Amino acid sequence: MRGWLRYGYRVVKKLDERGEPIRGDREIDEAQAIVARRILREFASGISPSMIARTLNAEGVTGPDGNLWNDSTIRGHVKRGTGIINNELYVGRLV
Repeated sequence: MRGWLRYGYRVVKKLDERGEPIRGDREIDEAQAIVARRILREFASGISPSMIARTLNAEGVTGPDGNLWNDSTIRGHVKRGTGIINNELYVGRLV
């Protein structure tokens, strides 16, 4: 996943009153958000990240940055807060 931008979100390009870019604003990319919500629902119902990834790839669902899905894209790293399952952004917490 790209630096600060996470799957399911896109950059909002706005300028402040001085004409300077406002940095860090994002909005939900609804098409990707549908996939992110699906991943979270399926994981919560007991489906493994690797099975979710295989299913998404078989259905032709494009992953982050146009890549294939894999279990680590979905699972991520607990301590680093990466992946869809372990990123606090997906529960509404911007860290």
